[in-house]
Amino acid sequence: MDFDSALVLAHSSAGLSLLALAITSVVIAVLIAVKPAVDPANIVLVKTANVVSLFEVLVALTVTLTGLIAMYIGSLPVSQLWLWLSLVVMAFYIVALIWVTKPARMSVAEGGSEVKSGMQVVLQVGHVLLLLPAYALMILKPI
Repeated sequence: MDFDSALVLAHSSAGLSLLALAITSVVIAVLIAVKPAVDPANIVLVKTANVVSLFEVLVALTVTLTGLIAMYIGSLPVSQLWLWLSLVVMAFYIVALIWVTKPARMSVAEGGSEVKSGMQVVLQVGHVLLLLPAYALMILKPI
């Protein structure tokens, strides 16, 4: 197996892993939202959600870096719109995961209301939906 096919395999595998982690985050968010208060079960769920979130950020960075390396190795021009859109989607995904979704999850675990818990679930579902255009751009690229 040459380096190009190994890189494409790593990029694809990381992308599928990111989708699985995002769906896992949605499931954990729904479980936290069942009883939005300080509860021993919620403390364990929040710790689990933080670990999943850390892996999600690392895998998203892996997807982004392997995509950029594949772009440079494949000698694709940087000026292609689908490439920039994919990069912006992944950058927004990572930034929103760190600075929006994690604080929302922490506020629900500290005794949040139903509105906060619902917003947390919506944010997690939004992350899954944000991955769909990124995958579509990768699959439907004009090459």
